[in-house]
Amino acid sequence: QACLRGEFKQPKVYLVRVDKIFHNGDVERLRSGIVITTVAQRDRQKPKPLTAKTKPCEVDQLGPRTCQIVLTEGRNRQIRKMMAALGYEVINLKRVGFGGVTVDDLQEEGSWKRLNDKEMNWVTQIIQSNHIQSNQEREEKELFDTF
Repeated sequence: QACLRGEFKQPKVYLVRVDKIFHNGDVERLRSGIVITTVAQRDRQKPKPLTAKTKPCEVDQLGPRTCQIVLTEGRNRQIRKMMAALGYEVINLKRVGFGGVTVDDLQEEGSWKRLNDKEMNWVTQIIQSNHIQSNQEREEKELFDTF
């Protein structure tokens, strides 16, 4: 959960296949950001629609109908909505990486892998950063609770 928090947002890497060949300029539009509507849920408040441009992202076209997208935000069904806004339907969508961890060698759904040293260092660093942040937040809350 630590790496999902706003201040620790980590890149998420997806492989995407759409129903038709990418048109000229659409990959660049995806890179620049697309206006989509998602449902924002914050602090257990009533969900409300949010229409806004997505943050710029990395997009590499791998084939006529296939690309790799790297997101640092994570709006609900974001890739599907970005593609739909340009007239494409997502046929396949697979997350292949998250932060410093990849799933390159995983073959079957539900399978797992041992983290290598680099991946383990990344996880440890995120956990330690989150622990420091949590302590600071607790100290701030205690300070206000005394008034």
